[in-house]
Amino acid sequence: MKLLKTFTFLPLLCFGVGATEHHGTIELSLMNSVGSIHGDHYYANVTVGTPGQSQTVMIDTGSGTTIFAASNASFCTNSTLCPSTLNATQSSTLEVAYPGGLDSNYGDGTHLGGDLITDVVQISNLMISNVSMGLAHDIRWNYMPPVSGIMGLGYSNLNAVPMKMWNEVRQNPSFVETLVKAKAISSRLFSIYLNTPDLYGSILFGGIDNAKYNGPLTTLNCLNYPDHAIDSWYLKLQEVTMKPYDGPNQTLLRSTTLDPWVAIPDTGCAVWHLPTSAYHKVVGYAGVNPMTIAHERGFVRPCREVAYGNANATRFQIVFAGNGTNTASLDFELADIFAPLTQENGSMIADRYGQPLCRLQIIEVPEYQRVSLISNDVMRAGYWVFDLDNGQISLGQSNLRANISKVVRVQAGTNGLTQAIENLVFETQANKVDRMSGSTTHKLSTATNTIGYTTGAQFYTTSIVAHSSKSAPRLETQRRLTK
Repeated sequence: MKLLKTFTFLPLLCFGVGATEHHGTIELSLMNSVGSIHGDHYYANVTVGTPGQSQTVMIDTGSGTTIFAASNASFCTNSTLCPSTLNATQSSTLEVAYPGGLDSNYGDGTHLGGDLITDVVQISNLMISNVSMGLAHDIRWNYMPPVSGIMGLGYSNLNAVPMKMWNEVRQNPSFVETLVKAKAISSRLFSIYLNTPDLYGSILFGGIDNAKYNGPLTTLNCLNYPDHAIDSWYLKLQEVTMKPYDGPNQTLLRSTTLDPWVAIPDTGCAVWHLPTSAYHKVVGYAGVNPMTIAHERGFVRPCREVAYGNANATRFQIVFAGNGTNTASLDFELADIFAPLTQENGSMIADRYGQPLCRLQIIEVPEYQRVSLISNDVMRAGYWVFDLDNGQISLGQSNLRANISKVVRVQAGTNGLTQAIENLVFETQANKVDRMSGSTTHKLSTATNTIGYTTGAQFYTTSIVAHSSKSAPRLETQRRLTK
């Protein structure tokens, strides 16, 4: 989800997860809730506290704070709203660092308020002490996924602190920075591979997996505000092209030198944000019908008509750029931005003929906004490497359904990726990048057990999200930036 800053702007679930520690890297399996009533999101498992309490967190590149729902939050008195919470009284190592120090507001209207705390976190088989995080007592979340928290993967400047406490609360390291400070990984870098909805994806801290993408990886320098260091995952949305199977290509949007479009890749965002003109072109070619969904207008189509791999599919290409000369493109199908429409119990909603329906996962935003949130539906088409050290995103076409792994550790420094990847289209970062924050110390130890598999409700089935069959549907401020 996009974290709202005070000075800006815009306007599962499958619970099984494996964790792997490679030399100098940590990899977590990602679950997804594609097609659930809660929206399409991606999750990982960790434990918090002593003794450890199992937590499922939504990964979110659009925010910087890791937050857990408190067991005594009034919102969570109904266990169906908060199936999992963090009980502060049950952890002997939890400390409240800043009472009232959490005030996190997101672009979808979600609010998480409470305390900033520290505690032990287990990820894979590693135990890390003194990890900074939020404990939310005040929760306002219209469609809270069945998770206990959010893992913020942005820069630490996105930490959510009340304005009245800015001078009191020191800037705490983000979760990725904590892994570096604890010497669990070498670089402030992580890679995301979302994979197809019927399979687990992965997030890899401190390294890249050369088996998870096709072709080269292209490095893009993130955009920054004038006279500011790079501190957000902002790219230029150079061009978006729609390629109908039965008509000429159509340019949905194109940046100009004087008036660029900004792209924000956001794993916590379930719908692709498109300007009015592009939105209506996509709706027109998608063959959809309007339908009121949860008191909101949406567009649907029988799932069997949007099967992945159809020879007559409409395709899209997105071209990204940064503040350098490189560009990187992603290709995906219309089916990638559809997801099954379900009820709260997980059953699919059908039309009057009994055909299961899929919803078009796009939303209309004003033309003047010049910002497009790139949803996780679209991000699935790519392999994403987020490098906080160098203010860069490296991007390649995803090798979906990969069944092998070639993990390589990435060292800190400007040449870390060039040493780890042979097929890299690299560019040098010329702008200042936000430095690692905080002077915290952490103890790293090995746990006696590795976080393994748990069970939970499943909101999709393999038969619904089959990738290979053509007959089965794939279920799927503004301050001016420098260029």
